[in-house]
Amino acid sequence: MKQDDEAHRYYYPVEGRGDGAIGGAAAFIAIILVPAGLYVAWHTVVSWISALFS
Repeated sequence: MKQDDEAHRYYYPVEGRGDGAIGGAAAFIAIILVPAGLYVAWHTVVSWISALFS
């Protein structure tokens, strides 16, 4: 039992970090960047169409 206490003394689990953190960050960035990119693309297309017909 003493060996288990010594072994776990230096183990500090950190919640919210690990293998899923990078995927979660990428998903969060995608949720922000995809609509922003669509917004910019739409306004670019509309601007070109407006310039063609003006």
